Amino acid sequence: MNYIHAINQRISRRSYLNTSIESDKLELLKQEIQCANQESGLTITFLEDGSNAFDGAKSYGMFQGVRSMLVLKGDKNLEHLKEKVGYYGERLILVAEELGLGTCWVGGTFDKNAKEFQIDKEEEIICVVPVGNVVDSLTIKEKVLRAGIHRHTKPIDEMIRSNRPLTEEETEAMKLVQLAPTARNTQKVVFSFYDSCITAGVPNDGFFDLVDLGICKLHFEEGMKSLFPQGHFSFGNGAVFQTN
Repeated sequence: MNYIHAINQRISRRSYLNTSIESDKLELLKQEIQCANQESGLTITFLEDGSNAFDGAKSYGMFQGVRSMLVLKGDKNLEHLKEKVGYYGERLILVAEELGLGTCWVGGTFDKNAKEFQIDKEEEIICVVPVGNVVDSLTIKEKVLRAGIHRHTKPIDEMIRSNRPLTEEETEAMKLVQLAPTARNTQKVVFSFYDSCITAGVPNDGFFDLVDLGICKLHFEEGMKSLFPQGHFSFGNGAVFQTN
């Protein structure tokens, strides 16, 4: 999968068509879910019909035609649960983008207690991601919602701390971080570049901050792959970027 292409192309979609996801696309998406769960210890599931979770007052009419979705969840005691939801949830979203499917991160505007979710008592749902077929262009309603929700993107110099100039690769990676979806578009994650050490951290004073951290780490890693194909962050707030 070309995640960089998907990062640059993807936008949140809130209006979905009443058509089924093609079987080959759905099979690939389910395979990616299985891989994500095996790597992370999460228990992400694909829910064929979770539309009832979007029928109540919590959704405020922000979504239309929602049916199938990714349920991003895991054991309440799983270490780095929220960050892993962000990292692996975003990876699945980028896969869906490359498959031509629409998606949207949803944290609070749905009913977590909807009976369709059927989670174990040890599990916690952190977010859901509606996924499905969409029209090529944003609907008028989506354009209005997008204009009302999104703020201006922070410049890179407000997202970093550094005692040196960034390399060309690091700058390109931060451009991908700028495109990372974050709760209410707050973009609170900060990347620090001190000598050869790169870290990523977030204040963690909001429920979704660690989810945002996982998303931003994935975007940064993708931007550095031309230089460090195996480069990755460990999980943890303030963790160091490893080059191999």
